[in-house]
Amino acid sequence: MEFPLLVNKEPKSLTVAPLPSGEGHLARLDRQEYRFRWTPVNDHEWLLDVNGKLIPAYLATQGSETQIFIDGELFIVEDLGAADRRPRRRGGPDDQSRQVTPPMPAAVMRILVAEGEMVNRGQALIVLSAMKMETTLTAPHRGTIKKINTATGAQVMPGEILLEIEPAGEEQNGA
Repeated sequence: MEFPLLVNKEPKSLTVAPLPSGEGHLARLDRQEYRFRWTPVNDHEWLLDVNGKLIPAYLATQGSETQIFIDGELFIVEDLGAADRRPRRRGGPDDQSRQVTPPMPAAVMRILVAEGEMVNRGQALIVLSAMKMETTLTAPHRGTIKKINTATGAQVMPGEILLEIEPAGEEQNGA
C-alpha cells in the first residue's frame, strides 16, 4: 500500500507491503528498502526492528501530524492520503465493507473464524494488539468468510485486507 506523506514538510512516498512469511513488512522510502517489524512498548513508545537493528521510537500526535523521535532525530509526519483509505460505510457491491482491515498498525493476536464459516453482523472475527491494547474487529454484515489473508503473529497495517466476507443474499440487496 502506498502512503503519500509530508515528512518535515517534504513530500515523500512510502510503500509498505507485508513480507510473504507474515513476519513483518517491506517498506520503500526514497528508493531505499527496509525490512521492519514493530512492538508497542506503551502508548507513545515503540520498539522498531529495521533490517535487524532494534531502534526505540517515540510517537506523539498533534492535530493531523504525528511527531516521531528516532535515533535523536525528530520527524514530523502528515499522512496526505489518510482520508482516501478510510473504508466507506455504504456503497455498491464493490464497497470495502466486504473487507476487514485494521484501523492502525497492529499485531494479529487471534483469528476467531475460518474460511467458509457463516458469520453474523457484529460477530467477533479477529483480535489485534496495538499499543498494549487489544481490539476485536467484528463483521460489518452477515455473510461467509471468503478468504483469510493473515496469520496469528503477523504485523499488519491500515488498509491491509485481513479478511474478506461475501455478504449473505439479503445483505447484497441492501436489506
